[in-house]
Amino acid sequence: IFLFNIKFGPFTGNATLMRWFRQINDHFRVRGCSYILYKPHGKHKTAGETAEGALLKLTQGLRDESMAYIYHCQNHYFCPVGFEATPLKAAKAYRAPLPLNEMEHWILIGEPSRKHPAIHCKKWADIVTDLNTQNPEYLDIRHTERGIQFRKTKKVGGNLHCLMAFQRVNWQKLGPWALNLENLRNDLHQQGAEHRSHDSSGEGLDDRASKHLGRQGRSHSTGNQKSEQAWNVSPILRNTDTKSSPDSDLDEDITD
Repeated sequence: IFLFNIKFGPFTGNATLMRWFRQINDHFRVRGCSYILYKPHGKHKTAGETAEGALLKLTQGLRDESMAYIYHCQNHYFCPVGFEATPLKAAKAYRAPLPLNEMEHWILIGEPSRKHPAIHCKKWADIVTDLNTQNPEYLDIRHTERGIQFRKTKKVGGNLHCLMAFQRVNWQKLGPWALNLENLRNDLHQQGAEHRSHDSSGEGLDDRASKHLGRQGRSHSTGNQKSEQAWNVSPILRNTDTKSSPDSDLDEDITD
């Protein structure tokens, strides 16, 4: 099918979704970025990210109008739309905000299929179990009562399931993905001599920055490329049409 002159193929994957998001941003000349929020196993896993850290970022992002999320689960893509944090002890139900370990979190998930209820309410612990299983094991988040199941596959290890984040970029209030940009700038600055030699051969800072973000499972769009003033705000995020796209290093992950 075609939408705004963007071709959507018959199959999709994690990298494809982020590429489509960037293309839509470019079409409407808005700025946005996408990245993998939590993926414990498989290609482009979020090394160092914990379930507690991912939950904190997810619950904060669900309060932010500039953020949206996609949950890649068993043969489907869901959209987390809200959450509920229930105290483990009834006596603390009306107290001030409690630590994460004193609450049980439920995630409200939008269902795309007409054969199921429009909204699912699933325990965060079950979502973590789903994301932490590896082939041939899997958990169908729609039917958690079935427990861990086994696929008929010869592939062992890895898991395509993950949480992806999509953000409308506000230069004054960047999301958690931007925390590594300062480190990236420092790395580029420390290698200034090497960069200058590369620049003379035609490869600039912007292309290396895009490749670096691509290897981390991130995609970004600068929107209206005619606004030179906007480009100068954060040159590390610039994107050009003469090189490969930021997510070109992401291998295609077809839904299993």
